[in-house]
Amino acid sequence: MTSVSHKIQEWVPPKEGQYKANCGVSMDRVERRIGFGIVIRDHNGNVMASCSLSMEASLCLRAANITAVLRSINFCMDCGLTPCSFELDETNIIKWIVNGNFRELDVGPILKDIDSLSSRCCWDMKFNHVDKKNNSVANGLTKLAIESSDDIYWMED
Repeated sequence: MTSVSHKIQEWVPPKEGQYKANCGVSMDRVERRIGFGIVIRDHNGNVMASCSLSMEASLCLRAANITAVLRSINFCMDCGLTPCSFELDETNIIKWIVNGNFRELDVGPILKDIDSLSSRCCWDMKFNHVDKKNNSVANGLTKLAIESSDDIYWMED
């Protein structure tokens, strides 16, 4: 089950006992590399886990953004940091995820994977749009991912 709320004007922590994942993407079209940045915070705003992931691919920007959300969901689940809500600075991507109108889109298979994961989860996944300035940590991690060929993970001890 998915839901969306209004555009977030500033970063707001999740409720106690929940987590929030911000994700971002950057692309190097010359080198055909995509960088993903994910940061997961608790209700106090403490960073619980983050990662900087890269992949060699020639995806369009919207496919890369949707893949960033999918990777964020998987990362949260792998870390055991659930329930979690997700924020991205791309409005249309959030609308497509929440509305489920994706079958005719070229990115439909990735959106279907997100829909499938959210329907199997035991919590209500929320997806929100956030201003780019309030997604700066995740977007900073994308730059690191482009510069490095290794995936990098950080976990709170």
